[in-house]
Amino acid sequence: MRIITDMDLPLKGGCVLSLGNFDGVHIGHTAMLEAACKKAKELGLPSVVWTFGEAPLNVLRGKSSLKYITGSSDKIRLLSAVGCDAVYFADFQQYRDCSPEDFVRRVLVRDFGAAVAVCGYDFHFAKNRSGNSETLANLMRSSGKESLIIPPVIKNSVIISSTLIREYITKGDIAAASELLGRRYSFVLPVQHGRHLGTKIGFPTINQRFPDYQLVPAYGVYACLCEIDGVYHPGVSNIGVKPTVTDEGIILCETHILRFSENMYDKEVRVLLFEKLRDEKKFSSLDELKAAVAEDVRHTVNYFQMKC
Repeated sequence: MRIITDMDLPLKGGCVLSLGNFDGVHIGHTAMLEAACKKAKELGLPSVVWTFGEAPLNVLRGKSSLKYITGSSDKIRLLSAVGCDAVYFADFQQYRDCSPEDFVRRVLVRDFGAAVAVCGYDFHFAKNRSGNSETLANLMRSSGKESLIIPPVIKNSVIISSTLIREYITKGDIAAASELLGRRYSFVLPVQHGRHLGTKIGFPTINQRFPDYQLVPAYGVYACLCEIDGVYHPGVSNIGVKPTVTDEGIILCETHILRFSENMYDKEVRVLLFEKLRDEKKFSSLDELKAAVAEDVRHTVNYFQMKC
């Protein structure tokens, strides 16, 4: 997938341009992007995504107020899988003071050559969110261009949104989040060195630290799959702050991968969460912790045997 930069502007030849944050690239986003790709094929144009490199809320508040469901690398991978040809990660500061008219005529039409602008029904843009999907449609029409406004996608009687998915994940309802994402909820993080306590109690683990900007699932123990070199291995992930062995408060995903002993330090591993087995707990001793992990492993084996 092509990454468009400011050096590439103005784009030559035109495009069908999809607008939005696309955090999670859930099935609502997918419906919109598929419509854009279909239109692009009809017109013989590339399908381009215009999104922000950093959420406007985080820029305005100067901190990670909004935690991301997907990082940039996963977003690129998912957009490409839908069929999009290119993506532009906009700098919010560069566009925050645009009027709706300026944004459409200068940015969309002049810089990106958008023959068609595609957005969701609840899309807002320009300074102080003063433009909406209807504004966009009217301005594109006045510029002699088209627009596609995609209606809400509803599943289980609710409108699919990144906000709702974020709520499910932070509550530990991974099944509900995965259903709305249209795929198993996962994250990919580098493996870091830990205290090797898991090895000492007979359950070696990989340690992955959540960056400040990333959404953290509800603290607890989960049955999971770890993707390593394209192969999926069952495991048990503890997400939280490891209260039994440290009071540092560092949020980690600590995973014991069943029947796996390779060195994974400094490699990236994707963890796909499945059933939450229990809440994170502070145990009174390492022996008690060891017994609990053994029980978690047993539940995980049973879970994946039942799923097979």
